[in-house]
Amino acid sequence: MGSAHPTWMEVASERKRKIEEKIPSEWRVDKTQLQGKCLVDLPRASGLLTDKELLITELSAVQILAAMREQILTATETTIAFCKRAAISHQATNCLAEILFDDALQQAAQLDDYMAKYGKPIGMLHGLPISVKEHIKIKGTTATSGLIAWANNVSNEDALIVKIFREQGAIFYVKTTNPQTLMAIETDSNLFGRTTNPHNKSLTSGGSTGGEGALLAMNGSPLGIGTDIGGSIRVPSAFCGTYGFKPTIGRLPHSGLTGLHDGMQNLVGVVGPLARSIEDLELFCVAALKHEPWKYEPSLIEMPWRPETRAPQKLKIGVIWSDRVVQPHPPIVRALKQVVSTLTGAGHTVIDWDASLHRELYDVTNKVYFLDGGAEYHEKLDQGKEPAVPIIKWLLDEKATKHYTVEETWKVNGQLDRLRTSYAHQWNTLDIDAILCPANASVASVHDESRYWGYTCVFNALDYPAAVFPVGSVEKTDSWKSFPPISSSPLNPLDMWYRSLYLDIEGPTRYEGAPISLQLVGRRFHDEKMLRVLSYLHERVDKSQ
Repeated sequence: MGSAHPTWMEVASERKRKIEEKIPSEWRVDKTQLQGKCLVDLPRASGLLTDKELLITELSAVQILAAMREQILTATETTIAFCKRAAISHQATNCLAEILFDDALQQAAQLDDYMAKYGKPIGMLHGLPISVKEHIKIKGTTATSGLIAWANNVSNEDALIVKIFREQGAIFYVKTTNPQTLMAIETDSNLFGRTTNPHNKSLTSGGSTGGEGALLAMNGSPLGIGTDIGGSIRVPSAFCGTYGFKPTIGRLPHSGLTGLHDGMQNLVGVVGPLARSIEDLELFCVAALKHEPWKYEPSLIEMPWRPETRAPQKLKIGVIWSDRVVQPHPPIVRALKQVVSTLTGAGHTVIDWDASLHRELYDVTNKVYFLDGGAEYHEKLDQGKEPAVPIIKWLLDEKATKHYTVEETWKVNGQLDRLRTSYAHQWNTLDIDAILCPANASVASVHDESRYWGYTCVFNALDYPAAVFPVGSVEKTDSWKSFPPISSSPLNPLDMWYRSLYLDIEGPTRYEGAPISLQLVGRRFHDEKMLRVLSYLHERVDKSQ
């Protein structure tokens, strides 16, 4: 670097150089192959992976572990395959924040030695490569939350979830990008740059776990560790066409992260999985709770995973067609209609869910996020002498405008508690098994246009477990004429703006190739039931397509 006090641009340039230099020359993609709009199949098209490496990297985590137990696969060959595919994925999408290939291969060799000596795995995650969101601590790596001020924040210990998984034989080989300050449903920062969507690089991968979303979509990881305080697991999963799960607060280990508003209590983030199958979502939860983490993280509930939970034979599902704040775009309406048709055709009960509480829930949730008026955000940006990237500048200008007093904070907390009670009453009255709804008003947004997270953040505020799942992709016939909004007139300026982003002629072209995903929501602490319902639902949808 050029001076004793490097500029933010020099810090960012050095960080990107360090990532690039850890990609072996023989794993570098011909630059002409990076020029297309859709790069999701680049790992296969590049010719850099062997047939066996392609096979390994297209297995689910559950399948990899089964092959490892049978000694069909070794930890070393599996790790090499995913390191290569992650390197290719990064060149396509800029999804990696730190590369740990050497450490991973060393750990894999030790696991293979253990298997050879004892003839059994060291734990239930033996030899499974797992990717990790950047702000989750791994000893010896940085955890920056995408901030220049924290660029040299080296962790001296593992986060509890990392420690638990490492003890069960997981291999950590990459950390993935998150946005500046974490507080965005896109992934862009001065430190790491912008992460793009492999299905269409003019679209965002989502955020804040956007690096994981892009990497999983390219099969560059079998399982990822993310976090979610407003949709940060679910939005990237939805935008990239993978699976993501936000558990109930207090179920899974959450200690050992860096981030702003540390100590906030009335709305707490959670750790959860991004995966390529529903089975793998549950694998993550089982492994996370296997060694009773509540003994080490006092805020956790002493509640083991309950695998015996089953979905009812006849389901009653509430459907949110629109939250009456921002109306979903035509592809999402089509997907909802398709899933509802599948459910009713199988004899299940589907009712319209009244989302009239969502406007107030969305507003109060945004207040809780920024009780200090964004002061800590501005402080850290100033400390790093860096500008806010466009999506964060918009956020701070539009959402973080009022500093609440202690008395005002009490009133906000009371308002949120009353809304939680009202929502629980509505659920009790209708006695549904789950809510089916959009994961976002849009499929993956064009960069810097992701300005509404109401379909996900309300369920953080309510503390309901929620998961997203893919249901096809945008089609040329997805028009407002074919799938009109609930209200013919815009509901508010934000709804008008979102509607303008999807013009009948341009919409399908603008969002070409984008996956469509929906969200399933369960009651608080009914995480297992929600995943069972999701598994049943997704199986039926797959058969109907």
